Amino acid sequence: MGDAVTLGVSGWRLHGQRTGVGRYILNLIQHWTSEVVAGQFDRMTVYSPSDFVGETINFPTGIAHRVLGPLMPMIAWENLRLGPAARESVMLYPSFSRPLLTHGASVVVTHDATMRLHPELFTKRDKLIYDPLYGWSSRASTLVITTTNAAKADIVREWNVDPEKIRVTHLASAECFRPLPDSVDRNTMRARLTGAQDPYFFFVGKLSGRRNIPRLLEAFAQFRATSTYPHRLVVVGPQYAIAALEKMADELNVRASLITRTFVGDEELNDLYNCADAFIMPSTYETVSFPIMEAQAAGTPVICIDTPGSREITGGEALLIARLDVKELVEAMIRLASDGGLRADLAARGLRNSRNFSWQRCARMTLDVCAEAARMKGRPAA
Repeated sequence: MGDAVTLGVSGWRLHGQRTGVGRYILNLIQHWTSEVVAGQFDRMTVYSPSDFVGETINFPTGIAHRVLGPLMPMIAWENLRLGPAARESVMLYPSFSRPLLTHGASVVVTHDATMRLHPELFTKRDKLIYDPLYGWSSRASTLVITTTNAAKADIVREWNVDPEKIRVTHLASAECFRPLPDSVDRNTMRARLTGAQDPYFFFVGKLSGRRNIPRLLEAFAQFRATSTYPHRLVVVGPQYAIAALEKMADELNVRASLITRTFVGDEELNDLYNCADAFIMPSTYETVSFPIMEAQAAGTPVICIDTPGSREITGGEALLIARLDVKELVEAMIRLASDGGLRADLAARGLRNSRNFSWQRCARMTLDVCAEAARMKGRPAA
């Protein structure tokens, strides 16, 4: 490799339906243009365990894609295939962990320490395997990237990571999330998206334990039972969790008011944000959330729990409730359903806040961190 300075990226999470980390990696790569990369790296390679089936990812000029099979679970693949095989100056591992063996410098992206703060939201297996792995990965890597200052504070405290090795690179929503023109007929669009013109509240994301979707459904049932507003609840999430959600809706007698989707593309997702009276994130603790940022970028009011991370990413320009409580969620829904002026004010303030974040800036800062790690090669990890 001579004196060339090279960067490798673990692209395992680019496969399948991209949420969370997958969207993060793709946005980074697509913003690593030749102008951004110039002077930082001579070569860049994205590794994955197989080709991307059914789609083409357009990597910018100068970024190569290398298949390193076979396809296997991410941690196994990174440890058995990627770590031993890659010979880049620095490797970027974007999903909390790095392999035990990695050549050159390593940068791990640790998005939060929620597993330590709220262990009740995770399975015993997850806590047994991932908690020590994530903590070790942050301590063993040359540098650590996280996505909010709130997350940095948690990682330092919970996993005993040296704060001097952590860099914060704020995320952003993709450019496709934006307000639709005023000329668009929202009633007609709602009918196309959901089958009726009724207003609705919206959630999109993983339906995992930490998202507390059952509590959201309980609150929605109370909202419907105690008010005269015609709102429905639209939930977009993975197929494996939808059946259980629909069964719970049957038990709460709100199945007719629940609309579920398993996957939508970004253009339709932007339409869903734009037509919602509010996006609701009922997660107990979030230090960063793509859906919250996307909703604000689309000009949609946000309801979420008041935590350091949610205040940081929303700029406080959301309807923040003190804790995850069904009564407080119901009151927030009623406030937004009943007050068009409040909805418009939160929409405008959230949209202004979203413009403080930029993928161009995040992509450039991420490359800066990787280049810094390459220069530090050979120093012992903290």
